[in-house]
Amino acid sequence: MRQESLNSSQLASEVGAAIAAHRKARQLTQAAVAVALGVEKETISRMETGVITPTLFRLKQLSELLECRMGDLLDMPRVENVEQTKAIAKLIGELSPKEQATVVRIVGEIVAMVHRPVPKKS
Repeated sequence: MRQESLNSSQLASEVGAAIAAHRKARQLTQAAVAVALGVEKETISRMETGVITPTLFRLKQLSELLECRMGDLLDMPRVENVEQTKAIAKLIGELSPKEQATVVRIVGEIVAMVHRPVPKKS
């Protein structure tokens, strides 16, 4: 938990930055997110810039669309994660959509293997 206190505009800015980072990591445009949520593109832009704060309902929709936990949208993305995401996006950016999907599936399988819980010894 953070020690410093945040005012509501700071929190809205941090949530917006997290939404933008996750959207970009999924290589989605603001327009695509807007269509998926049934809102105007300007609404997504205003969320990402912290002008408006998404409701819990909207955060849930975003987390499902962006394939992340709601809590991930409440935390400021770490700079190293954003840089890693950009590097990966650049690497797969010139692949066909089918090839990109294959790479994402493989990476997902690797992550699942790495995060498997270790059985407790009796």
